Amino acid sequence: MRRTILFVDDELINLFVLEKRFEKDYDVLTAQSAAEAFEKISENQNRIDAIISDLRMPEMDGLQFINKIKPALLDIPCFLLTGFDSDEVIEKSIELKKIQHAFRKPFDYGEIDRMLKEVL
Repeated sequence: MRRTILFVDDELINLFVLEKRFEKDYDVLTAQSAAEAFEKISENQNRIDAIISDLRMPEMDGLQFINKIKPALLDIPCFLLTGFDSDEVIEKSIELKKIQHAFRKPFDYGEIDRMLKEVL
């Protein structure tokens, strides 16, 4: 059975590249905002196996989005994509098990793939 990954990023090019890179091994859903991601989760509630969200997005950032969905989706591993080197909030979120890991930009697709295989 193929696993389903939801990628959330406000930059279309990132969503396109992530989808193309991972569609061979996973069913890929994409959302360009937290609001669109909520819709995708609602429509595919029992199908989503992991969520990878950009940290910096307009309206609601990735960490706020994950904090909002996490109580309802405790068993789904969540990850962040970030262009920043170090952030205490990210480290604290990992400590509190709200997110599994934060991937740094530019993306290391091998690292993302290894982490997904490890948790799924």
